[in-house]
Amino acid sequence: MTRLHVLKPEQCAQWTGVLKQSFQYDFYHLPGYHALAEGRGEGGAHLFLYTEGDDSVAIPLLLRPIEAAPGLARVGEGWWDGTSVYGYAGPIASRAELPASVLRNFRSALRETLQERHIVTAFSRLHPLIPQRRLLSRLGEYVPMGHTVSIDLTLPVDVQRARYRKDHKYGINKLRRLGVTCLNDQHKVYLNEFINIYHETMHRVNASDAYLFDRTYFERLVSTLGSNIQLFICLLENKVICSGLFTLCDGIVQFHLSGSRNEFLKLAPTKLLLDTVRLWANERGACVFHLGGGVGSQEGSLSQFKAGFSDQRHEFAIWHWMLLPDIYEPLCQEKAQWNKRNGLKPVSAEYFPAYRRPTVPTQDGIE
Repeated sequence: MTRLHVLKPEQCAQWTGVLKQSFQYDFYHLPGYHALAEGRGEGGAHLFLYTEGDDSVAIPLLLRPIEAAPGLARVGEGWWDGTSVYGYAGPIASRAELPASVLRNFRSALRETLQERHIVTAFSRLHPLIPQRRLLSRLGEYVPMGHTVSIDLTLPVDVQRARYRKDHKYGINKLRRLGVTCLNDQHKVYLNEFINIYHETMHRVNASDAYLFDRTYFERLVSTLGSNIQLFICLLENKVICSGLFTLCDGIVQFHLSGSRNEFLKLAPTKLLLDTVRLWANERGACVFHLGGGVGSQEGSLSQFKAGFSDQRHEFAIWHWMLLPDIYEPLCQEKAQWNKRNGLKPVSAEYFPAYRRPTVPTQDGIE
């Protein structure tokens, strides 16, 4: 028998059971993390679960009413779209290689279920460490965006460090000579310090609103994830100079969010921060320390910095799917006309869905 269930975060035991039965998942897939996104108004969290015999495939999505998007109240009523949580999500499966017939039936069931729910488009950032492309084959488009960096924790500890770039090893040694220490703040005593440093960092780099999490978000994040999330801080003469939140879930350590004090940037204390987390992760039997990529998945100073810790790379990709073209096109046309009337223009031609593209004012306010 084949079937597709839809779970909500409040069905925590069932949702978690699906994850435990999959061959690989991460904290981005947890029901609590999705409940957190739902609470921030990012959309209603759903786990679309297909089962066939002992096999299963599931994909989490945040469903948003299209009519709530600026300019779409008239034509968007009754229609929805799906997106993913902040970070690397995408589908999970009970085993790495599922039979072609199971995948075919999953795709058919997912298409039917989403269309029945009036979902016009679906979008997800995919997980660089979990094979997901085949699961979504023939459903929408798979779009490579760049590469991420990870440290292979199955290697001997000294071999891991030997693969650091020379300037990183020198920088870590220098920090230690200066008396900088790094510790795991298990009780989150320095959480307020981290929040202040994170906000200072985001303002310094002119981060987009998507990265400007408020204090309540961080408090709920550490409360929700519990032992899955750890706070590390670097101290110089009892002053916190940099800090970061790291997650450990199903053998994967993620470099989630971090920041450094402006006045200590030249010391590059994040080098010691990441080296300390690497050693901590090894002690806990983790398999991989995923550092991620650059800002917006683009090559730049951040991606180059991370590349200095390892030569191991992973493809980062996004997935998007237009389920109802006859509805999608009028939505895009309506939004384009609304933008023009309001003196706005899209900042990206590639953003999906097009009717949600971020905008900026045109030079004279009139296109």
